[in-house]
Amino acid sequence: MNSTKSSPRPNEKASSKPGKGKTPADFLKRFQNIDLDSLLSREPKDVDLLTQLTHMSAVATSGMSRAKLFEGTAGLSYSTSKYFRQVHLVAQRLNYDYSRACELVADRIKDEKVSNLLLHFATALSAGEPEEEFLSREAGLQLETYGKEYGRNLEALQKWADAYVALMVSATLIVVISLVSMMIYPFSPTAIIGLAGLMVCVTFIGGWLIFTVAPLEVKTHRLKVRSVEQDKASKLAGLLLPAAAIAGLVVGMFVGLPYALIISGLMIAPVGYMALRDDWKIDARDRDISSFIRALGSVMSSAGLTSVDGLSRLNRRSLGSLEPLVQRLYVRLKNSISPDLCWLRLAAESGSELVTRSVRIFWDGVRAGGDIAQVSTLASQYALKTSLLRADRKMVSTTFSFVVLALHAVLMGIMLFVTEVVQVFGGELAKVQSEQIQSGVASEAGVGNLLVFSSPALSFIPMFITTVALLLTAANSFAPYAASGGHRLKLCIYAAVMMIISGVALIVIPQMVHGLFANIAEQPGVAGGP
Repeated sequence: MNSTKSSPRPNEKASSKPGKGKTPADFLKRFQNIDLDSLLSREPKDVDLLTQLTHMSAVATSGMSRAKLFEGTAGLSYSTSKYFRQVHLVAQRLNYDYSRACELVADRIKDEKVSNLLLHFATALSAGEPEEEFLSREAGLQLETYGKEYGRNLEALQKWADAYVALMVSATLIVVISLVSMMIYPFSPTAIIGLAGLMVCVTFIGGWLIFTVAPLEVKTHRLKVRSVEQDKASKLAGLLLPAAAIAGLVVGMFVGLPYALIISGLMIAPVGYMALRDDWKIDARDRDISSFIRALGSVMSSAGLTSVDGLSRLNRRSLGSLEPLVQRLYVRLKNSISPDLCWLRLAAESGSELVTRSVRIFWDGVRAGGDIAQVSTLASQYALKTSLLRADRKMVSTTFSFVVLALHAVLMGIMLFVTEVVQVFGGELAKVQSEQIQSGVASEAGVGNLLVFSSPALSFIPMFITTVALLLTAANSFAPYAASGGHRLKLCIYAAVMMIISGVALIVIPQMVHGLFANIAEQPGVAGGP
């Protein structure tokens, strides 16, 4: 107690100088205590924990030993596998019981969910509860918890999507009003540039918030063998993305920025289209994998067949998008190729992370000698729940994507129209002021000195509007992708559409404004005829 009461005194002496707060060393220590990894890294721990528990529950139906169970789950490539690897190493190298090893590892883990799970696991192991019963119960609870949390994240995503649209409209209108105010009052260009910078910052912050609020999950796997569409998209990206950058730079230097945006957008559009097409096929395969595993498990368990015989009795027309993949799987198994390689090839060719995880759960459980009916049920429930949640997310993200596309076109049109009007009107005012109209003429016309518009500073407007257009194009390209997720190359389709919209607006809007003012200027001459 005495040492606790006297502990603040050294800190008070260290910062006792007048006008001094904490010393730089104190701030450095506080900064070092910040866990930057937790702030910057984004690991799908929730879905990984669900997958891990489902896999362990499926394998545990075989009745394998506790050491084999932990050793197998420690070798999985999930973000939560390291915790079970630590438990296995503590038990094997330090000769601890697995229940005690779970407690020791749980005390050192900062993740509350994993820590509580290991503590519950330790209690069940020490009480003699079979691993199969505990893991089955925890997998069901985690599946329900994951679904509820995913739904809450979708609601937050919907609200932030609406807020992003409101932020875009509000920030753009502020800049437009500031530009118009230059016609009435000599508004500082620096202030307008500051407002534009604030608008862009708000837009990028909105996109980043959408990225952080959206449910974190992995949609495409990272295996060496990928789907046909992913291979085509990667090859096109290696060829077209550098070509688009070079072509955009050359066209921008010799022709102009609007044409550079259009050319670059058209060149990267095929990459985005192939990625989007792969995303559609992945959605279909994610939807059908649950039915396939459930049907195959039912046939194998009811008739006591192997996987090859079970595949031969399946109705292929009921497999949907998985029919060609399952047909190739059957041919490979029929030709006595290693079953592990055949099932791995099926998962790799699908391009889907959900298919890969579901197939791993099913085949590892069957290969370990588990109950085929229970294994197929666990794997199909996991796949079905995840695919249904992703379908809900797709509905939200698709609506938001179309809104952002339309809103980008409208806001770019409004901003370019107003700035062109300011430039044209400011140029006309500059011409009038250069003629040095006598003050008596203005007084005879009934216009007071206070109502005469001032000539705005027009030199900074072209560079200003170009910079804002580019930054808005980048921000509005990222926001729909952040909401939808998927393969990174899918970002190219949003960037292509936004770049084409911006390029067309930069070409059409100025011509339209100049044509409008030319028609207005001709009307007094026509009306003043004899």
